[in-house]
Amino acid sequence: MGDLCNLESIDLSHNNFNGKVFEISSGCISHKLKTIDLSGNLFSGPIPVSLGKLSALEVLKLGENKLNGSLPESLGSLSNLQSLNISNNLFEGVVSEVHFVNLTNFLYLKASENSLSLRVNPDWILPFHLTHLELGSWNLGSPQFPTWLKSQKEIKVIDLSNTGISESIPIWFLNLSTFFDYINLCENQISGEIPSIPYIHAIRLCSNKFKGPIPSISFIVFELDLSNNSLSGDISEFLCHSNSDSRAVTILRLGRNLLSRNIPDCWIYYPSLRVIDLSNNNLTGAIPISMGSLYRLTSLHLRNNSLSGEIPSSLRNCRRLLVLDLGLNKFVGSIPNWVGIRLPNLMILIIRSNKLTDHIPLELCCLTSLQIFDAANNNLSGTIPRCFNNFSQMTTQNKLGGKSISYYSNYFLLLESAIVVTKGREDKYDKILRLVTSLDLSNNSLFEEIPKQLTSLQGLWSLNLSRNHLRVSIPDQISNMSSLETLDLSRNKLSGNIPSSISSLTFLSHLNLSYNNLSREIPLGTQLQTFDNSSFIGNQLCGPPLTKNCNGKNNTTHKGTEHGEGLNDEEEYWFRLGIVMGFVVGFVGIIVPLLVCRIWRRAYYWFWQDYMWFKIVGWFIDFKNMLRI
Repeated sequence: MGDLCNLESIDLSHNNFNGKVFEISSGCISHKLKTIDLSGNLFSGPIPVSLGKLSALEVLKLGENKLNGSLPESLGSLSNLQSLNISNNLFEGVVSEVHFVNLTNFLYLKASENSLSLRVNPDWILPFHLTHLELGSWNLGSPQFPTWLKSQKEIKVIDLSNTGISESIPIWFLNLSTFFDYINLCENQISGEIPSIPYIHAIRLCSNKFKGPIPSISFIVFELDLSNNSLSGDISEFLCHSNSDSRAVTILRLGRNLLSRNIPDCWIYYPSLRVIDLSNNNLTGAIPISMGSLYRLTSLHLRNNSLSGEIPSSLRNCRRLLVLDLGLNKFVGSIPNWVGIRLPNLMILIIRSNKLTDHIPLELCCLTSLQIFDAANNNLSGTIPRCFNNFSQMTTQNKLGGKSISYYSNYFLLLESAIVVTKGREDKYDKILRLVTSLDLSNNSLFEEIPKQLTSLQGLWSLNLSRNHLRVSIPDQISNMSSLETLDLSRNKLSGNIPSSISSLTFLSHLNLSYNNLSREIPLGTQLQTFDNSSFIGNQLCGPPLTKNCNGKNNTTHKGTEHGEGLNDEEEYWFRLGIVMGFVVGFVGIIVPLLVCRIWRRAYYWFWQDYMWFKIVGWFIDFKNMLRI
């Protein structure tokens, strides 16, 4: 390759190449090559020191690989280098002024998601003027904002997320530029109040220790993430100040704060909104009607507040909704029929822990894209709709289209997330959210049987129908649900035996059938005997893992032991039938004639009084005389 004298660019990006990065140490190419793009592959090992000899190199992209080791100091000799991307690798070690000493044309550094440490003099004056700086997850060596940034007056993008900063935002930091494209300071320990946000297109200050009210923002803000702080107060002033011009915000994340009072009714000023997260606050009142004007809305999180009233019909206009999480509030009324008709793209519907009543509308069966449906802890009644087998995302075992649900912006990738309750705990899913399928109708007043149509959900990962009034038996076809990892049917009125086919659910890691009316032997198999006794208590079951043996003994004698094969199900059935028939024949043949025929009764009385009594007395006297001898 060194003899390709006219080669100026190498682009092998976004393939599956692996191995070490090739070396170019000699030849005429080292004076011509301007661009190397190897990003999005599986390259490993260190960056070759010889790359420092490519004197004409302007762009070096090595991001999203598995490169490791430390950064070679030879990179500091690339005097024409303008752009360097080494993000999302496994680099470690120390980076110092030496790595930048001759980079006088340097503009763009993207190096987040590595384990690198920056060790420079606090008074270091950079030999270049950056427009783009991403050092997320670096160790900056100090809890203060790096003062060497003060000289960077042309910077537009700054990412210092997860870098250990703990001081409040200094005034000089926001005055670095009159116009920012993107600032990310998430996952630090920054405290104090958030200052007024200047002209910034996208700002992320999530997961810090900010307090006080939400600051005013400029009308050019597209994306605002202030989630997971301690911000408090009313959000009306922030959202509904006097100027009635439309806002450009597309992503608004204010979840996990201490915000209170009602959600204001001024959403008509935000026609571009796609994502709203107000979850985990102290908001009260009803969902405002104007939220129905957000025609582009794809994600609405209002979980864990104190919202009340009915689910407003105006939300039927938000036809692009993919995620609707209204769980852990105080909503009343029934589940609206229009949810299944007017929100055809819905993938996640969470309404758990409210005060919803009435039956589950059949219209929900139209939601063929639904993969998570959580209506637990309500007052729902009626039967489980048989048409739930229309949830095609729950019937598909091999899901295509990636693992996550994400929203792309000009500056960052936002992953959708959902809280799924399984095995008695709450788990948050984001990176593999598209692979999660869950149906939770627990702790309601549902009755009748478990519809066998439900067993066609072959792609369902978690099923919880516990704490209802379901009866009859567990469907024999439950083995069709081959993807099940967690199954909870506890505290119902299910009867009959446990289907033997359930032992073929090889992925099952959590099972709870406790407190029903199940009986007979627990099916033998490689799976069921691995569960704890608590999975089966409160029934009339026997066999391992329970200590109660099906022969009525508390030992472990099973079929096929040294005492023989024992009875199979058919033999046991005829054995019990024979006992019953013998009792019936004896009762009809002896007792009934005595009750009906007077002559038989007299003869029977004479037989016992005048014959058998003297016989018994005679036998007793003879036995007593024998003892005396």
